[in-house]
Amino acid sequence: MTGGERVRPVTVRGKRTTPVAWTALGTGVVAAGLWLACSPEVFGAVRATREWTSGLLLLVGAFTLFLSVGSLRTRVEVFPDRLEVTRGFRRTQVISPGELVHFRASGKGNTVISAATARGRGFTTNRFHLHHDALTDWLDQNTGDEWTAFRTFFGKLTVQEHPAPVRDLLSMLLIVGVFLATLLTFPGLSVANAYDAAHQEQVTCTVTAAEAVTVSSRSVRGIGSSRAGVGIETSDCGRLTLTRGVSNDDRDDIARALNRSKGPHSFTVGGGSFWWREHTPFSVPAPTVYSIDDLSGVRDGPTTGG
Repeated sequence: MTGGERVRPVTVRGKRTTPVAWTALGTGVVAAGLWLACSPEVFGAVRATREWTSGLLLLVGAFTLFLSVGSLRTRVEVFPDRLEVTRGFRRTQVISPGELVHFRASGKGNTVISAATARGRGFTTNRFHLHHDALTDWLDQNTGDEWTAFRTFFGKLTVQEHPAPVRDLLSMLLIVGVFLATLLTFPGLSVANAYDAAHQEQVTCTVTAAEAVTVSSRSVRGIGSSRAGVGIETSDCGRLTLTRGVSNDDRDDIARALNRSKGPHSFTVGGGSFWWREHTPFSVPAPTVYSIDDLSGVRDGPTTGG
């Protein structure tokens, strides 16, 4: 500080695009969790599903926000006489000249540089971060033989010479895609099933053919299972699959009964999955079918879902 003026530091930090995007995504996940927690009508009487699905979304969203906001806060401020290091939500640490004694390179292409003092204070930065040259110049002037030896050794390593923005963008999009697909599968499928069960509705569909089938599925725990079912072709509702209340013993009888009575039938379906089938231009999972209410001649009466 000279002449009563505070010296402005040079801030070394990564680009904010990625952490800002993750912050927005984490905020959206938290908002979805809060909405589910405050929307009992989505789940009907299945309170346990509402509690664990909303709680899981809140936990995942909060953890995402913790990491992304922490990344936004992380920086190294370079002053002429010191470094001020902020890592995540930790308090800012001051590192004076001569304190840094440990240096290490890591990451793909050895672009990540870590430095630490004998007491464990330090920082991690990437050689492609903004204003990284200012940090390197400070280290050249204010550290000892450890940094000189590291720079000599580091120069002999195979390093990435230039930023790879396209590769980094594709990697981020892939990670985001996997993140969203995981949430849509778990707990998304549980939410969809609970919504269907709480919002059953009757629709009339014209049956054109039916066959006995075996339906394979995989639970959210990754355990596969197979169930007896009846695949039903309709001219106005697409393909439907009835599995509820269907066993290996009666699926052939149900299929034959439908083939004998082709034409309009009243189906009880899950409102959510059927709406997606009707209103989305892309392929979606088959809607849940709970029963065929006007099919007689099977099980000594109407066929109903369990």
